[in-house]
Amino acid sequence: MSVPLTKRTTDCSSMDSFSFIFYCDSCGSEWKSPSIPFESGGFAAIENGEVRQMIWAQEHRTAFERADLEAHFHFSYSTESGKWICDECYIAQESKNSVYKKCS
Repeated sequence: MSVPLTKRTTDCSSMDSFSFIFYCDSCGSEWKSPSIPFESGGFAAIENGEVRQMIWAQEHRTAFERADLEAHFHFSYSTESGKWICDECYIAQESKNSVYKKCS
């Protein structure tokens, strides 16, 4: 599995579908990726368990990479903290910072 966008993630995948939860690095709020069904590589029934596991692993990697990319739409990178944070934390951080800015 690739390195996840946020520091904490949960893999909710099963043998039938793939889904992942990404957590805000600041407050811990979660975003769960949409469930993606396991397509079995296009084969309706795979007799060999080892082959099925290899196909599942490939689809799992692809589903995780897709979910990880989509997580970029739900979290913003904070240059201040170096963390991936949810919109609520990002807005709070921005408004806190604007209070302390001096006018010229």
